[in-house]
Amino acid sequence: GVDNGRQESAERYQASTRTAYHGKALAIVRTGTKPGHLTLTARSAGLRKATATVRTTGGTSAHVTPTPPFAPDPGPDAPAYPLADASYSGAPRTLPAAMLDGDPATGWSNAFHKPATALLPAFEGARETDWVSVTWAKKRRVRRVEVSFTLDATHTLPASVTVSAWDGRRFVPVRGAEVAWAEASGEPTVITFDPVRTARLRLDLVSRYPGEAKGAQRIVLLDAPEV
Repeated sequence: GVDNGRQESAERYQASTRTAYHGKALAIVRTGTKPGHLTLTARSAGLRKATATVRTTGGTSAHVTPTPPFAPDPGPDAPAYPLADASYSGAPRTLPAAMLDGDPATGWSNAFHKPATALLPAFEGARETDWVSVTWAKKRRVRRVEVSFTLDATHTLPASVTVSAWDGRRFVPVRGAEVAWAEASGEPTVITFDPVRTARLRLDLVSRYPGEAKGAQRIVLLDAPEV
């Protein structure tokens, strides 16, 4: 799990990244059943990476039978590809998976509105940057991405978008990228680039209006056809 102590944060508690708050973030790591050592590395743009190694005592391999009213844990289901992910979702109803069905009634969005509380002010400013990604069960050859953005009072086209392909260790920006921006809501923005063979693509989005309510993005379709 990940956290940062910021009460108004709507970022997911299980993700591969986390925004720091006052320079701090929290990672919760589950170890295996055997004792040993665990190494955790943190990376952030503009900073040196930091590594910490701790000794682990190991968990238990003993079978525990849950007692009513608790049901046994069935374990994780097999992933259903393709998979979508994002650095941030503004609401529980706008999860990344909604980018893959093409239904205009649903979609991923990073728009977030928090009403004022007794301790915290209201907040609805757009984040400066976010990323979305799609993962397939196996590598495919792709040379274009189609992204259908919603354009309304809360959502706008990003100022820029960068496409990167997973090379097995990291995301590498594709070459020869050209963006044909959509003219209307729901129409696809088409990004073409030199062909790559990969199992994961990521799009880094930069807001046109960071900090403003109208600067969020909403995607109803994210597709990269195989060629």
